[in-house]
Amino acid sequence: MKLIICIHNHQPVGNMDHILEEAYTRSYMPFFSVLKDFPEIKVNIHFTGFLFEWLKENKPGYIALLKSLYDRGQLEVLSGGMYEPILALLPEDDARAQIRLHLDVMEETFGIRPRGMWLAERVYEPQLPKIMARAGIEYTVIDDNHFKSVGLRDEELHGYFITEADGEKLFIFPGLELLRYAIPFKGIEKVDESFRDMAAAGADVAVFADDGEKFGLWPGTFDYVYDKEHWLESFFRYLSDNIDWIRTVTFSDYMAATPPSGRIYLPCESYREMEEWCLPAPRAREYSELLHTEDLGYRDFLKGGYYRHFLVKYSESNDMHKRMMRLSKAAKMNPEAKRHVYMAQANDSYWHGVFGGLYLPHLRGSVWRHLIEAAKLLDPKKSFVKGSIEDINLDGYDEAVIRNNEMEASFRLREGGVLYGLDYKPSSVNIMATLKRRYEGYHEKIREAVSQSSADGTKTIHDMVMAKEEGLDRFLHYDWHRRASLVDHILDTGATLEEFYRCECIEPGDFVIEPYAAEMEKGKRRVDLLLRRDGHFRKGDGVLPLSIVKRVSVGEGAAEFTVDYELRGEVDVPFLLGVEFNFAFLGSGGDRYLETERGRYPLTLQEVLSPASNLRFHDPYQDIEVFLELGEATEIWTFPVEVVSLSENGFERNYQSTMVMPVWHMDLAGGSRSISLKVRMDKARQA
Repeated sequence: MKLIICIHNHQPVGNMDHILEEAYTRSYMPFFSVLKDFPEIKVNIHFTGFLFEWLKENKPGYIALLKSLYDRGQLEVLSGGMYEPILALLPEDDARAQIRLHLDVMEETFGIRPRGMWLAERVYEPQLPKIMARAGIEYTVIDDNHFKSVGLRDEELHGYFITEADGEKLFIFPGLELLRYAIPFKGIEKVDESFRDMAAAGADVAVFADDGEKFGLWPGTFDYVYDKEHWLESFFRYLSDNIDWIRTVTFSDYMAATPPSGRIYLPCESYREMEEWCLPAPRAREYSELLHTEDLGYRDFLKGGYYRHFLVKYSESNDMHKRMMRLSKAAKMNPEAKRHVYMAQANDSYWHGVFGGLYLPHLRGSVWRHLIEAAKLLDPKKSFVKGSIEDINLDGYDEAVIRNNEMEASFRLREGGVLYGLDYKPSSVNIMATLKRRYEGYHEKIREAVSQSSADGTKTIHDMVMAKEEGLDRFLHYDWHRRASLVDHILDTGATLEEFYRCECIEPGDFVIEPYAAEMEKGKRRVDLLLRRDGHFRKGDGVLPLSIVKRVSVGEGAAEFTVDYELRGEVDVPFLLGVEFNFAFLGSGGDRYLETERGRYPLTLQEVLSPASNLRFHDPYQDIEVFLELGEATEIWTFPVEVVSLSENGFERNYQSTMVMPVWHMDLAGGSRSISLKVRMDKARQA
């Protein structure tokens, strides 16, 4: 029997140097250091472009090791999308260009253009064979889940198949889920048992294709795989000792010796776990429970979700995707801008499963940084200000956008007329790239652990689930509206910050998630956006008319805008107006802070600040300061927006942004009330 081992090594665009260094030290280098001592073992390798460029720049000795292993016939090199995009989410031209970029880098290093490619997250759609074939790709490897969904049985998955799209052919290998779960987590005896069962059943080849990081970087694997139990060395020695009946080969070796098993056409699929994660959170739990039902005879036909649904599940992901698509089209004739678009297509920030992905601010920040860099390269060189009202996120409703050389502001008219994107171009930062606090199915594990530990005082949450701190259940609050800015809250005078933080305020106004009418007034050097909602104030069993008008004014050549509010109505009781802002700083520590005339505060403060008229946010890491000028002193509510998410290290609290809300006491006895404020951005000055 033949064994094909395919190792996929990946780090996302924008990941931090110390993370890449750790991955290199704990996984990438030790794997090939062990492999070089077993020249008879053949391995297929794939490195994503961002990681490979980092290795070439920082670890030339490692690249030399890879080349030496390749030259002695021990490695086959696979290509892929240069910055590991989900090909199905890209314009076809971009998908082909990403593959060709990676092919060029591999050819430059190894002297050959790879025949095969790694498909990011194994997200397959029926049009992809044409795209890959036209980019010069002959084969790929995806999960056996794809093949089982069209009726193939386990015993039929020990080969490879041919498919086509519009007459463009592609060979496809099924990677076995059984081996993904066994290697390197089960003992050599168990792995041997699986191989012998396959061989006894007449299998000609078995394909193991999975992440290289599971060999040393995943929690708990370094000691097991290398340092103490030496699993990888034992595995390679086992393969060497049993070469008489199980022999490692490359994909190309196998294809040269063996014809395809047949023709196949596959549906839209990914690996089984991904089909759980992309479902709405409550349904994902149901799907997971069903998958783990004992003796589920029809498991192979149990279809989960569809990868593109992440763009529905997370509106923040859709915002990035649609901005990327618009810029891709605009950058068609600008190679430098196009390269930034390609880097913004890195898949990790667009979805969330077990690991951080979308929930990691620095990865989202990287996507936005490259999108803004691309936009800057496409901007007119002379000073300008432009505005438009159109459906930019393709949800069937118009948004408003105002931009100049220094900034770009995006408003969601359908939902509160809120400001949901604010780019500061000199530092390439979207200062509102935050996330709302959402329910995720894995939150139930925290609640269950707390419940059980309450019943049994001898156990803590750390005994029940992997968690970085106690008391994470205290942070499980879920936002009923988008975390944005210029969010208009009409509150009772008795409302408290704690209730507001926990999303327990019952607001008498209906302005937060309801639509605002919009008009845009365009002058030569200024654009005004007039937003209006004729809403209501609930009082007892009835409602009173209340209208909010906010005029946003943006001029040429400055990263600032003013907002003039006017409230009119027949509300005959006092109430509070809170205008919510959310500013995202990628992190909350270090030299970042919030400052008013009254003092300097950490970004994680949860408090009602003494009345102030000027706020300053300082973030030297993104090289930005944000100023909020209120005209008159008023109290400020603030708290950190933190999500509880799951990463490879367990459950953790993850800072997303700082919420600040000036709160005004309102009395419309005179029929109306006006308020003005200003937002200004600048480069970070000395702290």
